[in-house]
Amino acid sequence: MGSFIAWFIRLFINNPLIIAGIALASYYKFTYPLPIIKLIFTHAWIPYAIIAGIGLGYAVLIKHIYYPNTKRINWGATLLRTFSHIFTIAIAAALTFGVLCAWDYIGVGKLDDYLRYKK
Repeated sequence: MGSFIAWFIRLFINNPLIIAGIALASYYKFTYPLPIIKLIFTHAWIPYAIIAGIGLGYAVLIKHIYYPNTKRINWGATLLRTFSHIFTIAIAAALTFGVLCAWDYIGVGKLDDYLRYKK
């Protein structure tokens, strides 16, 4: 069990892209009500620009890809790698948002029973 926890921490918690996706999803979940979030992610470009900016910045500033046996940066491969970073952030944000919404609806049944009992 300890090795699983170490693997989980090393793979997910130490990855800044996953932390960015979790933070983005948490921000939108706790800042806006659910119907507004649907409008934001379907009609607004700002969340997508944030995800693309974080992915591009991470690829260009931190995760360079070099030519073999040189210290020159392969900008074509680095920019292509940006798409995998964007995909990682988007998947982390979507999964986090799904977990947060599910967490909200878990307690709804107990609250509904409580309110029916109070009537």
